[in-house]
Amino acid sequence: MSAQEKAPARRLVRPTLETKFHIDYEWWDRADRDLDVYLRSHLCSEHQEKYSDLDADAQIDYVDPETAVVTRVGGIEHALISHCSRQPDYITPQTSMVNAVFRVFSANGNQPLTPTELGERLNRSPKTIMRTFSGPRVYKGIRPLLGT
Repeated sequence: MSAQEKAPARRLVRPTLETKFHIDYEWWDRADRDLDVYLRSHLCSEHQEKYSDLDADAQIDYVDPETAVVTRVGGIEHALISHCSRQPDYITPQTSMVNAVFRVFSANGNQPLTPTELGERLNRSPKTIMRTFSGPRVYKGIRPLLGT
């Protein structure tokens, strides 16, 4: 079998502006990186102090205000969704694109979005977003959602 045939299926998918992306949480485990440490860095200063000793495995019921669907999320994710992401300085023009896209997904419960949708939310080029997150390097687990 050739090296190309052994390549993961994701390399065979060529994302477009309409391909949905998301945070692949399994990537964090495979890359042996600590997601909780990174998530904490996105908390507002109030919650960084408040949750400095929060058990990373603690789960909280989150009720989506638009759909009323209840899901279990981590305490840090709950703080990001319900408070920190609503602060005016959560995403600024100075926020790096990788961090800004990660913060959008963190704030929306990791609901998949296209580069076009991300570009609208961030006032950034959808083509640049697509090129950044569809290349061979994976940034903070942000990857195309397979099967879209």
